[in-house]
Amino acid sequence: MTLEAVKSKNFAHTDIGEFAKLGHDVDSDKNAKQFLRDVLGLTGMEISVTHYRPDAKTPFFHSHKQNEELYIVVKGSGQMQLDDELVELKEGTFVRVLPQASRCIKADANSELVFLCIQAKDGSLEQCNRADGVRENTSELWK
Repeated sequence: MTLEAVKSKNFAHTDIGEFAKLGHDVDSDKNAKQFLRDVLGLTGMEISVTHYRPDAKTPFFHSHKQNEELYIVVKGSGQMQLDDELVELKEGTFVRVLPQASRCIKADANSELVFLCIQAKDGSLEQCNRADGVRENTSELWK
């Protein structure tokens, strides 16, 4: 799947379709992964959307030099190995992984697994929510 973004002065957006259908437009024996950094022009994070077929797994363990990751499971079930520990994954599971942790993910034998992964430099968040938000006097366009 090749994604394109609609870009405006202060935002960009794209549509990957329904999570439940992600990966069903590729060959039945393949997994699907889509990186959104280049599509959306992200500059402070990377986001990927991944679909694993039943019993599929990451082909290698890996860690990072700088980036922490947040995994968000949106469909299915599986396991994530973090160093020498296993974490059960199911819809609604969130897992924060520090850069140095060795990681690998596997879908259960009877389940597809769809997850988001958000990467950002560990320790780089300086402001969030109320400390960073500025209330604007903008009129609503919807009715």
